[in-house]
Amino acid sequence: MTKRKVTFSTLAALALTLVLALPAFAHDGVGGDEYASADIMLVVAVGFMVFTGIMVMISWHNGEFHNPEQIKRQMLQMALTDEDGDELDQYALTEA
Repeated sequence: MTKRKVTFSTLAALALTLVLALPAFAHDGVGGDEYASADIMLVVAVGFMVFTGIMVMISWHNGEFHNPEQIKRQMLQMALTDEDGDELDQYALTEA
């Protein structure tokens, strides 16, 4: 994905958010004020969804979903070697 596509997708998502959230601000708040905070809740929920979508696109672009098991293997390898790269005795017992 090019930077142009990411920028366009982000702007399109923001425009869609505005289009979908603006009707929530149309009420006058006369009477039944129980819905007074519904507009803010809608904006926050849509914001979280858009942010999540953008972060998934960025993660996909960075290749973080290509091999999800790789990080586990790296952590296990690091846990079984010392800072010099020598393998540690996995089953060594120490006596106190």
